[in-house]
Amino acid sequence: MDPALYKDLRVSRGLTYHYFYAPASAGHPTLLFLHGFPSTSYDWHRQVEHFRPKGYGILVPDLLGAGGTSKPEDPDAFRFALIARDIVDILDAEGLEKVVGIAHDWGSILLSRLANLHEGRFYAFAWNVVAYNAPRHEPVDIDALIAHMHAQTGNHRYGYWKLFNEDDAHVVCEQNLDSFLHLVYSKSPEVWLEWLTPAGKAREWLQENRTPGLPSWLSQEEYDHMREKLRAGGLKSYLNYYKTAVRSLNVQDDKSASCHIPEAQWTIHKPVLFVAAKHDAVAPPAFGRANMEKYAPHAKVVELETGHWVQLEATAQLNEVLEDWIKALDLQSFKHNL
Repeated sequence: MDPALYKDLRVSRGLTYHYFYAPASAGHPTLLFLHGFPSTSYDWHRQVEHFRPKGYGILVPDLLGAGGTSKPEDPDAFRFALIARDIVDILDAEGLEKVVGIAHDWGSILLSRLANLHEGRFYAFAWNVVAYNAPRHEPVDIDALIAHMHAQTGNHRYGYWKLFNEDDAHVVCEQNLDSFLHLVYSKSPEVWLEWLTPAGKAREWLQENRTPGLPSWLSQEEYDHMREKLRAGGLKSYLNYYKTAVRSLNVQDDKSASCHIPEAQWTIHKPVLFVAAKHDAVAPPAFGRANMEKYAPHAKVVELETGHWVQLEATAQLNEVLEDWIKALDLQSFKHNL
């Protein structure tokens, strides 16, 4: 991704966002890509390389806590309603009336809130691996959630959230950065089943400084870039996505949103794509399909033979799926700027 196309914007609540922006050619919409943890905008570089030469506008921010964007230490700053407003500020700054939203991991939760609170700024929504999540009114009990997941599926699913909420989590991860990255970008999905999702196992992995090697789908150059971004930015702020969730800090906004978006209206009416990852240990396709059947029954659903990092593990397939879906939206006749 061309460094010259990155910009910095001070959004309305005083934080600075670092983002990649390439304007659309005539007759093409702008695609907004939202990454997850522990990524930066760079995780979408293969999609940028595919879509930008075809004339699509590309907007890819480093989300809060990541890359060149501000890194507040207060978990309250990471409430999704606030981050959604930050993204709208970027759209406004670039004169973008509407975009196609494409998201992964925590970016998918952010896109969900953008769909609830700012639906008018989007032509359509594409959720990858993590599906649309409706607002929730009840606080999260992480221990009860882990126990429920284990009882229902035989997998704790969210055991690593316990580590990421501990005060020394960033220290343990940063001191064993290669081990952390070899776990997150693991050689096979089975590694997550054994070492990430069960409570207590991620800390054990890191303390043993396990570095079994890189997956075949990630080049050394890409790994080095990701590693340097995390080394430079650290993880203390970035882990606040998990602290915000476990401390239920989003509930106050979700309740407020529900006053303006009654539960009966949580259904997404605009075009939706859901790309599921068959071998993801945290967000299996059945979870996402259930959400989509309830809130976006018209969604196009595609299931790929990958683990969590679908944009990296099956780049050509995902790019094809996204492009075919975007073309089918028939947006060429729309005006894309204010």
